[in-house]
Amino acid sequence: MRQLLASMNGLPGWVKIWMPMLFGTNMMSIAFLDNAVGRWTAISFAAVCAFNMPMMIVQKGLTRLLALPHFLWLPLVVYLSAQLYGQDPLPPGGLRVYATAVLALNATSLLFDGVEAYRWLKGEREVLGLTCSAARAA
Repeated sequence: MRQLLASMNGLPGWVKIWMPMLFGTNMMSIAFLDNAVGRWTAISFAAVCAFNMPMMIVQKGLTRLLALPHFLWLPLVVYLSAQLYGQDPLPPGGLRVYATAVLALNATSLLFDGVEAYRWLKGEREVLGLTCSAARAA
């Protein structure tokens, strides 16, 4: 557990801001469970977490492998795009704002994840953040 925390603490500052934004926005789906947008977001988020949480523990930190389960968001991104820009778009209001935020953050994440998954498949499998974390401790 100590190495996992060191991995997280050693990440670049922008990543330490990005990850809670992504996590928090998807977690807010519980406030919208009375609508399909909230339910599908919650299901997608739970599926990603079901893969990534154990992988972080087993790997004792964050690796590029964690990008792969994010591809479970592809159907959600397509669904949200249809809800926002399809024939019968969501009306203005909180649900539309939330759907737009999830779409923007998850689609952006998928762009990052494509790069990270490629790098992992090419052999870059180190635990991220540990080099920076060790340098700070010295």
